[in-house]
Amino acid sequence: MNKSETSLFVFGLYLIVIVGLGFIFMPTMVLDMFGLKYGDDTWPRFVGMLASIIGAYYIVAVRAKLQPMFIWTVWMRYYAATFMVALLLIGKVGVPILMFAAIDAAGATWTLMTLKK
Repeated sequence: MNKSETSLFVFGLYLIVIVGLGFIFMPTMVLDMFGLKYGDDTWPRFVGMLASIIGAYYIVAVRAKLQPMFIWTVWMRYYAATFMVALLLIGKVGVPILMFAAIDAAGATWTLMTLKK
């Protein structure tokens, strides 16, 4: 596995294990940790399911060496980070959301740097 593949593989595992399983099995704990509001725990569990599916796509893309997808993951992770910061700026979420934004931006930057080599 080259460095860009490694970066996507690690990010895929993060999406599956941390975000996906975290929201599926402990949604209120994760939401409380980040100061996020919720009604019941149904929608956060759906978010967890979707995150785990996206994480699996990342791993499949790495294993199939789908290079065109690699650069798209970079731009979409920057988009996600920007969206989270925008939600913070308009007062919809608390400052702890910046941890998710930072992880997305750091992962995107890691992949981008490895793709340029």
